[in-house]
Amino acid sequence: MRVPIVDLVDHPGETRAIEREVAVAEFGTAPWGPVVERVLDPVRLDLHLDAVVEGILVRGTLGFSLQVTCARCLTTVRDDLEVSVTELYTDPARREEGEEDDPGYELLDDRTALDLSTLARDAVMIDLPVRVLCRPDCQGLCPTCGADRNLEDCGHVQTPEPDPRWAALADLDVPPA
Repeated sequence: MRVPIVDLVDHPGETRAIEREVAVAEFGTAPWGPVVERVLDPVRLDLHLDAVVEGILVRGTLGFSLQVTCARCLTTVRDDLEVSVTELYTDPARREEGEEDDPGYELLDDRTALDLSTLARDAVMIDLPVRVLCRPDCQGLCPTCGADRNLEDCGHVQTPEPDPRWAALADLDVPPA
C-alpha cells in the first residue's frame, strides 16, 4: 500500500495523520504468515507520519480481522488483531557508503511514497501467537479416528504412555510422605 509523502520529504518537523479503512487488496498478494488463511476487509489505519532528518517515522496502530486455523482442531477462527507500530523509513538519498546492506524499511526510490505492505505483514507475523487456538480449552482432534473432540465424544480414551526413560523410578521403594 503506497502512501504519498511528497509534502514530508526534506521537511523535518512536518507531520501528517492517516486515519482510515482500506481494502486488503491495497497491500498486495504476498502471504500474511503460516497460520493466516485470509485477511478480511477492511484494514484499519491510525498512523502518524513524522518527517525526520533520516526519513519518515511511522507510528500508530493497524487493525486487522484475520481468519486463522486452530492448531488443535483445525477449524477456521476469526481473530481481531490491533498492532502497534513504530518504524523509521530511511531516505536512500541520505545513505552513506559502507552502511549496512539491509537498512530495514526505505522510502521508495523516487522519494515520493512509502510502502506499508511489508510493515503490515511483519507486524501481523510478530503479534500473532505461534499456535492459535479456537478457545483455551480446545480438545483438538482424536489421534485414533480424527473426530473433533469439541463436537463429539468418539469414545477413544487416550492414556498417555509413560516415558521409558523414567521406568527405573517405578522400581524404587519410597516410603509415603
